[in-house]
Amino acid sequence: MQESAIQTMMQAAGALKKPVRLILFVNDVGCGTCAEARQAAQAIKKNAPLVALEIYDQVMDRDKTQLYGIKRVPAMVVQDNDGHTVVFYGLLEDVFFSILIDTLHAASEKRAWFPADIRSTLRHLARTVPIQVFVETDCPLCRPVAQTAIGLAMENTLVGTEIIIASEYPELIRKYSMKTLPKTIFGENLHMDGHVTEGEFLEMIFQAEGLQPGKDRRCLVCSNPSEDIICTSCKTRIQAESLTHKIREERSQQMSSS
Repeated sequence: MQESAIQTMMQAAGALKKPVRLILFVNDVGCGTCAEARQAAQAIKKNAPLVALEIYDQVMDRDKTQLYGIKRVPAMVVQDNDGHTVVFYGLLEDVFFSILIDTLHAASEKRAWFPADIRSTLRHLARTVPIQVFVETDCPLCRPVAQTAIGLAMENTLVGTEIIIASEYPELIRKYSMKTLPKTIFGENLHMDGHVTEGEFLEMIFQAEGLQPGKDRRCLVCSNPSEDIICTSCKTRIQAESLTHKIREERSQQMSSS
């Protein structure tokens, strides 16, 4: 990353309004990027006093590792005061370092990531659904998919989002037979390659929870009869409303920072 870009991001981190937790898990043995991840986390803390940084060893601090469900290192956990949590696996560079900073802001500000339809539909969720999004820095489609998954976790504590830098974990590439990125895994067995819209995200989350499409169903959003968990018209409307909401939020952030 260019030094100017790093400084801009660090300044953004320093503008946090409320405390937020950043929890780093490392292992000094067999982790090629843990030292760099530690340096990045400490640099964020230096520039952002409201970031409460905790650093744990994956092996020695087993109680914390189990508490946060950490499976690999390096891992950075962003958590707000209400327990909304996002886990980043791998060394975050360029666009994904920027996304980490943005996630810290979202956790600090209680930002509304989505329009009302998405937020109200998520309230139907009854149990935790894990989401894994495999990404790479040079993948143009990865950023919006990762941001949607992060936003859903920031809206509902039952959404467990993990953003994973795929190239750092070749064993996962083999396990999931990855041929394209982004790759999103809902629960254990539901996979989607490439771009995933907000409506598709919602539908896959509830399908991973156990709901199944079929006759005699009603759309979770509008309650009209629909064989799909979320009907086609609601998916289309959600996508349009999400785009409008995102543009409005970006303008608001630009105005507040100017």
